[in-house]
Amino acid sequence: MSATSPVARTLLFVPGDRPALFAKALTSGVDAIVLDLEDAVAFDAKPAARDAVGEFLRSRSREIPTGPQVWVRVNAVGSDEGFRDVAALADVLTHVRVPKVETPDQIDALAGELPHLVATLPAIESAAGLLAAPQIARHPLVTRLGLGGVDLCRDLGCADTALGLALPRATLVVASRAAGLPGPVNSVWTRLDDADGLVAHAQAAKDLGFAGQSLLSPRQLSPVRSVFGVSEDERAWATEVLAAFTAAGEAATRTPSGHFVDLPVAQRAQRLLAEVG
Repeated sequence: MSATSPVARTLLFVPGDRPALFAKALTSGVDAIVLDLEDAVAFDAKPAARDAVGEFLRSRSREIPTGPQVWVRVNAVGSDEGFRDVAALADVLTHVRVPKVETPDQIDALAGELPHLVATLPAIESAAGLLAAPQIARHPLVTRLGLGGVDLCRDLGCADTALGLALPRATLVVASRAAGLPGPVNSVWTRLDDADGLVAHAQAAKDLGFAGQSLLSPRQLSPVRSVFGVSEDERAWATEVLAAFTAAGEAATRTPSGHFVDLPVAQRAQRLLAEVG
């Protein structure tokens, strides 16, 4: 069986015009931070945000990479602000979250403005994007899909609830799996003081195959970890399954506690352990 790389399960948005928060975000315990040049930044603050993000990324490029992944959410590809984002940061962009993606051509357009290849995480935020999700997921630069639930619900006229988002979420999960990508990243939960609502929001996504959650504040980390983390019981089950499968020469067998094990079960156990590192 082949190994699976760890997957970022918690991705924290940080406003690009608040550089004092960048270093704090790196030590918050999340798996990835997303320096936001789009929705979190007022129009007249975008030039300063670009400068701040560029300075931060260039300082990190001189260090040995450690800690969380660092993504940048640029403005929409094809927009004036999106063009300015990429032009200002082209030399240091390595991971780009791309909003409002509706066609693989937008990823091609982004790549054409950069001097090197970058990992991209397109956000699906419209009906058109949802229909094109299988093609977007197969683009060679796409490493994962994300759900932009707030904008998508507005476009579809549906409720931002588990039922309202069930079909969009399932669509992204199927598109991701068919393209060989990790499970998608769920949309933010905007009620910052509603931890129970956040847990339900994240759990509904996980139940459908999502593998991560976008955060707006470090205070949302603990509730999300309770959903997307691996419990001790799950870890013990996976460890026992792999040990039994290996001892049986990778033939069908049973664990000491009575669980049937064959290759698909062992692969599920391996994925569970590998994706959390």
